[in-house]
Amino acid sequence: MHIMFLAQCYAPEDVSAAILITELAADLAKLGHRVSVVTCAPNYPHGRVFAGYRNRLYAVEMIDGVRVIRTWSYISPSKKIWSRLFYYGTYSASAFYGGLLAGHPDVIVSYSPPLPLGLSAWLLSRIFRVPWLLQIEDLFPDAAVAAGVLVNRRMINFFLGLENFLYRHARRISVISKSFQKTLLTKKVPTSKIEVIPVWADPDKVRPLPKDNAFRQKHELIGKFVVMYAGNLGLTSCLEDIIQAAVILRSQKDIRFVIIGEGVKKAALEAEAQAKQLPNILFLPYQPREIFPEMLAAADLSLVTLNAGAALSSMPSKIFNVMASARPILAITIPESEIMQIIEAAGCGWNVSPGSPEKLAEAVLQLKARESELVRMGRNGRTYLEKNYSRNYCVGAYEKMLSALCAQP
Repeated sequence: MHIMFLAQCYAPEDVSAAILITELAADLAKLGHRVSVVTCAPNYPHGRVFAGYRNRLYAVEMIDGVRVIRTWSYISPSKKIWSRLFYYGTYSASAFYGGLLAGHPDVIVSYSPPLPLGLSAWLLSRIFRVPWLLQIEDLFPDAAVAAGVLVNRRMINFFLGLENFLYRHARRISVISKSFQKTLLTKKVPTSKIEVIPVWADPDKVRPLPKDNAFRQKHELIGKFVVMYAGNLGLTSCLEDIIQAAVILRSQKDIRFVIIGEGVKKAALEAEAQAKQLPNILFLPYQPREIFPEMLAAADLSLVTLNAGAALSSMPSKIFNVMASARPILAITIPESEIMQIIEAAGCGWNVSPGSPEKLAEAVLQLKARESELVRMGRNGRTYLEKNYSRNYCVGAYEKMLSALCAQP
């Protein structure tokens, strides 16, 4: 089976959600399938092309048995909405000719966002006369509206129309959560067209490690109670609550909040922490992939956050890596979110509602005194992940779905 993926990000050394498509493509290639990925030059999160790459019109390389075709796109470090939309639009357009040059596939898979990429996938599926699967990682434009990124009513209506077109024409739609499935059902997408396959973590790569490790030593965290957030510092992440909790807990000398990652909120958060002269909060950039398991292991308590507006349109994949590392979770989100459904089913953490920094600070203090319960919750998360969200399990489900799609007349 020749599987053609259209995905905006693809690089083994990436730190973003591109890791999942990279692992999926490589695993399908190992299972004997011919896999092509049409993508752009790697540039996340800073909007600068990675060393060793160029933003060319067309380039091909082999990575772990996967044929990677890179096409040109507008790449800029600007975080402004028009710059980002132009980036998404130019890649979505160039992916069309990249797909034409990739060879005749048996099935096409396109990732959303960016939503316009689905148009290229639809056109390619009609030209090649093959099924097309739409893989939804974030519900767009719902997620952008919830984040306050998309506010222009005409633009929102345009993307809603495009979304509806893609849902009608995709042969199959794969979503990463049950809440996404429920949202699609409200948009009149037939149940028979939707498949739920969650994102995953690799429990062989992200595994329980000693807490007092080189990462802690390097950042002077030995002997501290470390509350860690690692991921995108975006508009839906409730990170202001962490800053305010750090203010409340300023006198607790042995508590450190560690925020790791990049995103549109980072500069403002750093400026606020500096203005308040908080000695108990540490900002770090994304860490190299090779020390990722050690970094997660350095936490006593890991934060997973999502504001109320985005609770049904986004699903932070970081939750699964935290579970794989056997660290307990403190979720800043609404109790009805799917994040909390997973945490409750696994018995691996607790919840604080967004906009409640006092309760967040109180929870951190209480949990700090319950070390044995933290260890138990962490182990629960690891066990639940191995059964339900492991890499092998989810990739197997994906292969089965694609094979069934190709077998349909």
